[in-house]
Amino acid sequence: MSDIAVIGFGQGGAVAAVKLAQQGHAVTLFEQCPRDGLGHPWYDDIRFDIFAFCNLPEPPRACYTNKGKRLFISPDRKYSLRVPSAKPMEEISISRRALNAHLASLCEGAGVRLRFETPVEHLLLENARVTGVIVGGQAQRFDLVIDASGLFSPFRAELPDCFGVQSQPGTEDVMTAWRGFFAWEPGTSAPDPDRNIYIKHLGGTGLSWCNLNDRGEVDMFVGRIGGLPDKELERAAAQLKSDNAFCSSRVLQDGITAKIALRAPNAGMVADGCVLLGDSAFMTMPMMGSGIEASMKAAVWLTDWIETQRITDFSAAHLWDYQVRYYAELGAKYAFIDIVKRWVLGIDTDLLNWLFGCGAVTNEDMGLVSTDPDNPNKLTAGKILKKAAIVLQKPKLIAQTAVWMRRAVHAKRVAAAIPQVYELSKVQAWQRRYNDCFRFL
Repeated sequence: MSDIAVIGFGQGGAVAAVKLAQQGHAVTLFEQCPRDGLGHPWYDDIRFDIFAFCNLPEPPRACYTNKGKRLFISPDRKYSLRVPSAKPMEEISISRRALNAHLASLCEGAGVRLRFETPVEHLLLENARVTGVIVGGQAQRFDLVIDASGLFSPFRAELPDCFGVQSQPGTEDVMTAWRGFFAWEPGTSAPDPDRNIYIKHLGGTGLSWCNLNDRGEVDMFVGRIGGLPDKELERAAAQLKSDNAFCSSRVLQDGITAKIALRAPNAGMVADGCVLLGDSAFMTMPMMGSGIEASMKAAVWLTDWIETQRITDFSAAHLWDYQVRYYAELGAKYAFIDIVKRWVLGIDTDLLNWLFGCGAVTNEDMGLVSTDPDNPNKLTAGKILKKAAIVLQKPKLIAQTAVWMRRAVHAKRVAAAIPQVYELSKVQAWQRRYNDCFRFL
């Protein structure tokens, strides 16, 4: 069995550590934060069946609640579209810190050596191969290093250029988000639905929400692509409070500003002796930013491949199938969504307001985003023709949509055409084509 290091205690890194330790590998997980400070102190959405997918015990019931109903609101706040509710407990909102505490316990039970408050300083490289990490000025050798250190991983830039790893995300790939919690205003009724998501709120390139969760807290979020100036945050927060009478001025939890990846996955996820996982590989859903499920699934695909193939030589060629699997399952779809996201955030605000209110998209259509595989809402030929007749009123919108959809389809096709076998020249050619899909933006 092998000696493996995981850098960073994210959900993907922790799941990978548990699975590898259960397989008999010696696993050390390095995390620069203290154990009680893992993750932001808020709740995020995942599907409940992710734990069965990972073959891991479910977290304690107190860690999560049923996901609420959602309403998408137009930039001018005059129109809205309702998303049908998921089945009870099909999707949940889970405490990030409670989930991390649960995963830390599983790590310990599997025999993972947890090293909290122990930052990794550099990768150890010899002849273009990662052979370990440098911690406290001392070299520690490992057969494989898993970089799960997050969106702004400093280790990507240390990998040799030949592996095609993008070292840092672009400005347009990152949302600056502020999130805080307020008390429920006494005497006000609960909103229905309880989740109101404002698209391009106040014309900004991002989204906002002001939700009442089932713990009686008002959850406020303001996110903008690139940066979030103080004045923009103040203006957005004031508008959210004005529109939502149930939000009081009493602060329950001071707001926290964070950076969230909103982009397609990295073209390079593997190198000799190293593999990227989670936010380090940009494994977030490009429209909303959540990466918990994708990271946990990727950890399963990686560790299953290592076990079934009995890999002991962790070269890029032997690890490549992990990236191929990720692109087949999620990466190609996320490449498509990345382009669509850029179109939505870049579209003229007046056109987007019209699209919300013209009837081309209805509440019934929003059922298409449901996770229910038995969802009865389907687009028939008759519905498509009816919608087309409405959209034809706006030739400018048709032209823009056609261009962006062509780009999105092209990006998906290129992503899906990832070489199935690792040949460096072919992999590098594919990486150039893939990255070119986003250079025009």
